Amino acid sequence: MTDDLRFTEVTAANRNRTERWHPGFPDDNEWTVADWSNALCGEAGELANVVKKLRRYECGLRGPLDPSEDELRAMAGAEIADVYLYLDLLAVKLGVDLPAAVVAKFNRVSERQGFPERLPGG
Repeated sequence: MTDDLRFTEVTAANRNRTERWHPGFPDDNEWTVADWSNALCGEAGELANVVKKLRRYECGLRGPLDPSEDELRAMAGAEIADVYLYLDLLAVKLGVDLPAAVVAKFNRVSERQGFPERLPGG
């Protein structure tokens, strides 16, 4: 487990790698905001498909060709990572400071609901 991985480290590496496929990212026009959003939604759809198969286990309806539950959980982890990485790229394309946005949103919801949990920096 990588407990000390930081948003900024992921964003820097993700952006550098993306510039290999999309020179000039995020200022290029090769992919629009809609393209990045569609890629994110595609990965979320792949995750939903894995979760659907996990749900079959919960209901006792496993299909004969479905992977094992452990394999599905590993697949879900990979798809969650894909969703995060595309979300990060979409934020970069839009000029959104993702860590700041997460802190602000989390703290607003906690405050609105009267919960004590707060993220630092907000």
